[in-house]
Amino acid sequence: MDSRGSVLLETLLAVMIMTVVGVALIAMIERATVVSLKARQQSTCERMAQTGFARLRNIDFYHVFDADSAQADYGLQAAYSYRGVLDGLRGTLNASRFDRFRIQVAFMRRDTSDANANGMTSDLLEFADAGGDLIDDYDSNIRFLDQNGDGDFFDTYLAGGRTVAEQPDTHIKRVRFEVYRRGELACGHSELVSLEQFTGDPNPSSEAALALLISTPANAGYSYSLASASQSGSWNLAIAKAYPSDIARYRADAASPFPIAGETDPLADVNVYVGGSGVLAAAPADGLGAFAAAPAAVTAALVEGANMLRFQASKDGYTSPVTERELLHDVNPPSASGATPTGSQGTRSPYVAVALADAGLSTTAVSGICPDVISLRANGADASFSFAAGMLVWIDSTTGTVPVLAPGAYAMVAETGDYAGYKTSATWSFTVAVPATDNSAPAISNKSPIGMAGSTLPELSVRVFDNQSGIIPASIVLRLDGAIVVDSANVGSHYDAATGYVRYVPGAAFASGSGHTLEIAASHWADDPLDKVTSTDSWFFTVP
Repeated sequence: MDSRGSVLLETLLAVMIMTVVGVALIAMIERATVVSLKARQQSTCERMAQTGFARLRNIDFYHVFDADSAQADYGLQAAYSYRGVLDGLRGTLNASRFDRFRIQVAFMRRDTSDANANGMTSDLLEFADAGGDLIDDYDSNIRFLDQNGDGDFFDTYLAGGRTVAEQPDTHIKRVRFEVYRRGELACGHSELVSLEQFTGDPNPSSEAALALLISTPANAGYSYSLASASQSGSWNLAIAKAYPSDIARYRADAASPFPIAGETDPLADVNVYVGGSGVLAAAPADGLGAFAAAPAAVTAALVEGANMLRFQASKDGYTSPVTERELLHDVNPPSASGATPTGSQGTRSPYVAVALADAGLSTTAVSGICPDVISLRANGADASFSFAAGMLVWIDSTTGTVPVLAPGAYAMVAETGDYAGYKTSATWSFTVAVPATDNSAPAISNKSPIGMAGSTLPELSVRVFDNQSGIIPASIVLRLDGAIVVDSANVGSHYDAATGYVRYVPGAAFASGSGHTLEIAASHWADDPLDKVTSTDSWFFTVP
C-alpha cells in the first residue's frame, strides 16, 4: 500500500471515531435534558400534593372522606359541606395541568389489646372487616353505623355527651392524597391525622382531666408581618382574583401580635409554647371557658418558616392533652421576574411567560405561590395560562400550547400572591410582526433515539425550531411506524414551545429486538418561498 492509501485509511478511521464520540455525546445531553424535565415535573406534582394536604387540614375531621375528582360529586353527597374546598383543589390542580386527584382514608386505632400479637400496645391497626359486616374484626365497638337511617355513613351524632361519627370512630385516620396527569398517577402523599390535631378535643382513651379546643390558629395556617413598607405594600396590593376563603392567615408583628383563641374548662389557664420554649403566655379562660389573647411574647418567638405552637390547659393541678398547631411564618413577599418576550417577535406563536417565585429570607420553608390568585391578561383581556415549575405561560385553552396571535402590539399583566397574603405583579409588552419572506426552512435536530434505544419503552423526542418566522404548533405531525401519534389534536401535551422539543412515550413497550421508524413534519409562518415552508425528516431505531 502506498503512502496515499495509508493517509486515506487513517483519515477514514479518524472520521469514524469522531462520529461515534459525537453520537455518544449527543445521547448523553439528550438523557440529561429528559432527566431534568422529569425532575421538574415531579417537583411540581409533590408541591400540588402538599397543597392538597394544606387544604384538607381545614376540613372538619369528621368530614374527611374518600373522594375522587373523576366521579360525580367526588363520590360524595351532592350537598357535601366542604365541596368548595374540593372544587378549589380541582381548579388548582387543573391550572398546573393535573387532571385528577383522589383522597383515600383508612381508619386507624391504637392496638391497646395487642390484637396483632406483636408485643406492643401503642402501635396502630387499620380498620379490618374481612367478613364484610361493617364491624372491626378485632374490636366490635368500632363499626359503621347508619344512626339516622339515611342510607349513608357521612353523618355525626351525639352520644355520651360527645360527637361520634357514623364511620368507624377511631379518632385517627391515615389519609393519602394522589395527583394524576393524563390518567396516570403522578405522585401521592400519605399522613396520619387525628381528631386532636384537627380540633383539640381529647381522645377518650387519653384519660385527660381537662378539655381543650383551639379555634385560632387553625392547623397548617400562615402568619405574616406588616412591619416594613415592602411587606405592607405587597399585602395591600390590589389584584384581580380573590383568595379562597378557607386559607387561614394571621397577622403577627409588634403592632398586631399573633392571636390565639378557643375553649377549655371555665377559669382554666391555657399555656402557650413555641417550639421547645418554656411557657410564653398563659391565657385565662372566663366563666364559660372561652379564652382569647394576643401575646407579644408568642409573636416575638416566631421564626421565619415552620413553627410548632403547643397549647395546654391547666387548672387546680389538672391538665389537658397538649394540642399542637403547625404555623408557617412568612415575612418575604413573592416576586415576578424574567418576563418574556419583549420587543418585536417574528412569529405568531411566541412563548409568553414570566417566572413566579416565593423565596424566604433565611429559609426554604415558605408559604408558596397560591395558584388560585394567579391571573394573566393580554391587552386587558383574561388569557388562558398554565403554571408549572415556577413558570406562568400563556397557552391556548384548546390546544394546550402557545396561542396563535394576530400581528400587532400586546401589553401583558401577570398577578399572583402567596398563601400568606403577600401579592406581586409584572407588566411587559411586545409586538408580533411576521416577515413575509423566510428563506430558511424549519430546522429539525436532536432526534432520539437513533440506532439502539436505551430500553423497550424509550421516550421519543425531536427538536423543531425556526429562527425567523417561527414554528406553527398546529403544523407539527409526528408519526411512529407510519401512524400519527402527535398532531394538532394533542400537540399541547407533547410540544414544549420554550425549548422546541416534541416528546412522545408509547403506551406500551416495544417487542424486544424490533425496529421502528419516526417521521416529523413542521411548518413556519412565512409563506414565501413556498418550498421553504415545511420541513420533514425521518429516522430509524431498534430496541434491545
